[in-house]
Amino acid sequence: MSRVCFSAFSDLHHHPGVFYSQAEKRLAAIRARAEKNQVDFVISCGDFCHNVEVSAELLKEYDNFPMPVYHVIGNHDSDRAPYVETLKRFHLDCGYYFFDQNGFRFVVMDTNYVLIDGVYEHYDMGNYYSHPDSCEYIPPEEVAWLKSTLESSPYPCVLFSHGSIERSDDVPNAPEIVALINEENRKTPGKVRLVINGHHHRDFLRIMDDVVYMELNSTTYDYLPESHDFYPVELVNENKVANHTIIYTEPVHAIITMDYDGSIDIQGMKGDYFMGVTREMTTNPPGDNCGRVCTPDVLSASFRMFYGKGQ
Repeated sequence: MSRVCFSAFSDLHHHPGVFYSQAEKRLAAIRARAEKNQVDFVISCGDFCHNVEVSAELLKEYDNFPMPVYHVIGNHDSDRAPYVETLKRFHLDCGYYFFDQNGFRFVVMDTNYVLIDGVYEHYDMGNYYSHPDSCEYIPPEEVAWLKSTLESSPYPCVLFSHGSIERSDDVPNAPEIVALINEENRKTPGKVRLVINGHHHRDFLRIMDDVVYMELNSTTYDYLPESHDFYPVELVNENKVANHTIIYTEPVHAIITMDYDGSIDIQGMKGDYFMGVTREMTTNPPGDNCGRVCTPDVLSASFRMFYGKGQ
């Protein structure tokens, strides 16, 4: 029986002087838990940082984990450094790629393209901020690559992305990707089993057409459009956007174990609110565009999916 165990975290948001992320401490805790659980690899589901040059030492700490580590490109990872430099620091030739491990194929998508005058351009130095209604596309060449990657896989597949293909308010061509997944599963039941995204700083799980879609919470905070004044002035002076966040006390993330027989075990973790400040205490609505509320944790769940004969 093929079995794989991995650690997944998202939205660390290392951005010194801007967010109170305590990134070094959180990353160290993620490493310790990964070692304790003897995971096969660790993956960041995007927004590791806002400037790979400023975050060079933190990236080195991640690279020095005693197991393989991987990156999903997030929308903020190239905000203040060129995209080519982000790829270099993440040890990637391209923002979308795959790797095979323990009888599974892990497919990393890149949802960070902006459509400008009919041309798909990758997020680079904040270029997408000027085109808020044309963001988070998966371009046609990547869709073709994804189709080929799934079709050619001899293994069940797990997909990672930063933007969500499950939500109705995110990747514009998400229905095309969902249809592609469902077509592969029609031809080979259980070909795509789990799809994980970050980006929205929400804890959510949904099973749709026999595929588990997991929205992975930020390991650090929830972002607020409207600021609050509950944090000390000193903290906000040192981290100028801290009052636009609800900070989590623990680096919430997941340890996920999968078996070829369809078993999926998600071990999340519970956290709390830093200084007791919750979203409900602010003037912001409790839920996001999809009605999903802020919680300082990642869910735990254990179940088995049945895909076809003999399973």
